[in-house]
Amino acid sequence: MMILDWVMILLLAVLAVLLLLCIVNILTIPVLRTRTAHNGEVLVSVLIPARNEEQNIGRCVESVISQSYRNLEIIVLNDGSTDRTKEILSSMNDSRLKVSDGKPLPQGWVGKNFACHQLQGIAKGSYLLFIDADTKLEEHCISSALEFSLEQSCDLLSVMPYEISETFWEKLVIPMLYFAVTVFLPFPMISRSPKKQYAMGNGQFMMFRRSFYDRIGGHESLKNRIVEDVWLARRVKEFRGKLVFADANELISCRMYRNLKEVWEGFSKNIFAGLSFSAAGLLITVVIYLVLFVIPPVLLISGVLAPSAVSVSVVMIPPLMRILQAIKFRQPLFYSFLNPLSALFISAVALNSFRLVRYRGGASWKGRMYAEDTISA
Repeated sequence: MMILDWVMILLLAVLAVLLLLCIVNILTIPVLRTRTAHNGEVLVSVLIPARNEEQNIGRCVESVISQSYRNLEIIVLNDGSTDRTKEILSSMNDSRLKVSDGKPLPQGWVGKNFACHQLQGIAKGSYLLFIDADTKLEEHCISSALEFSLEQSCDLLSVMPYEISETFWEKLVIPMLYFAVTVFLPFPMISRSPKKQYAMGNGQFMMFRRSFYDRIGGHESLKNRIVEDVWLARRVKEFRGKLVFADANELISCRMYRNLKEVWEGFSKNIFAGLSFSAAGLLITVVIYLVLFVIPPVLLISGVLAPSAVSVSVVMIPPLMRILQAIKFRQPLFYSFLNPLSALFISAVALNSFRLVRYRGGASWKGRMYAEDTISA
């Protein structure tokens, strides 16, 4: 057999394992379902950092105000917004809503972490729910999440929401968020293993038991971590807390980005940081994406790779995984077949993330620049 044939057999074996992991993850991820039974004795503090969120903040806060669970305090931190965020918040009336102006960002802090730190300092609830301003909660979301957290004795409940995508580039790239975690992270280990590498958090929705949040040092303990959600999840594991990562597609939605520019900038901010600013880790990630998901279909279409059961299987398994995820998480099915283009985009944005941090002064987000020597992953 030719060397290329052996390589394809090896790739098929790797992809078969990843497909099996994907199926296990889809079948075993806990699902946050609608519940309305909770009696409302527990005060929940809903904490929302907002910086230049005029497109999102009204919808987000209204969705919290409209919750069937009423024992809430809703605190929004206006973090130096220069758009209409503060004006929109001022027009909203609810006795439970408090709007606070953020303090100047101290040296050594990432903006979102300092905003969340200020929010928790105001909060009085026994549960702290941090959500992003581009998140929308369905009517029974908090009731369901609180009931689930109490039943499961969660110290941190984080979720995979329904990620809204409308433009071509959103539909091409946003589903790769589901792809990355369901293909490369064993979900059953998140709640069962004490090892920090099996931790997952999503800053769009993080519900903490307040006493445990204080015990781990809250956001102050990772004030310069730019990917704070994953590190908070790891911090929970470090302190032997109960971490649960659940599917909340039917209760929470979020539109992260709205066009190619926002998708490119958003992913560029996170990828290199998410790999702990490791050039080796980034190189390995890019090689994995290219070798597993991009090069085989290119070789098959170009005729360099002869059609066979092995080569066709290597090309078809990644779209199959995307189809399974699309069905599970309500993502557009057609774009599953464009997986090579999605993977190529992720590879390109990963290299751009490295370029920006190493050679362009650092990661930039919401009008703030974070040099590599002042932030951690």
